[in-house]
Amino acid sequence: MFEVINNLTTWLLASIGKNGPLAIFLGGLIEQVIIPIPSPLITMAGGFLLIPQNIPFEQVLKEALLKVVLPYTIAASLGLGIVYFIAYFGGKPLIEKFHHYLGFSWQDIKQLQKKFRGTKKDGLLIIALRAIPVIPISVISGVCGAIRFPIPEFYIASIVGVFIRSFILTLIGWQTGEAYQAIARGLDKIESLITVAILGIIVLVLIFGYKRREKFLRGGKKISNH
Repeated sequence: MFEVINNLTTWLLASIGKNGPLAIFLGGLIEQVIIPIPSPLITMAGGFLLIPQNIPFEQVLKEALLKVVLPYTIAASLGLGIVYFIAYFGGKPLIEKFHHYLGFSWQDIKQLQKKFRGTKKDGLLIIALRAIPVIPISVISGVCGAIRFPIPEFYIASIVGVFIRSFILTLIGWQTGEAYQAIARGLDKIESLITVAILGIIVLVLIFGYKRREKFLRGGKKISNH
């Protein structure tokens, strides 16, 4: 399995250099479905391979937007919907069955759901979590699907957050040059650590509200344990 993922990653990186935005789109879509591919790799590769080093910064921003950020944001937004709908319609049984592929478990969802309070701030929370490069985005999609966060609001918040995230990573890739692969893989490892850290922090911050742990985003509904 590892060899397959490694070969696919190598092929995607080579394709980005040859096919530009089209490969970025394809990579962004695959990246959301095949979790073991380092999450920051596609946009950072685009920043390095598709944007010249010796051009004015204004031109860098323009090329980053057109060649990397827009195609990646569109593709990633489509791809992350897969995890969302798996959790939305499948709930606990499907999450537990495919948690090795999704990159998170049902327990992760139960912990992270406590951050959502059923207010307008939830959309801002999704944007923030999507935008931070080292925050794993698949678990956020899973939480939103499991608590049945409204589909239009989910996509709007996700698109904005992924747009910001991809812009940041594209510029990092452009700045760091050939070191982008090592950095991208390092960020991916940090994502795994951040997943654990997020859950721990949430538990510590919200321990005083333990008796209300089963409340959901909308109207205090409880998680289905089916």
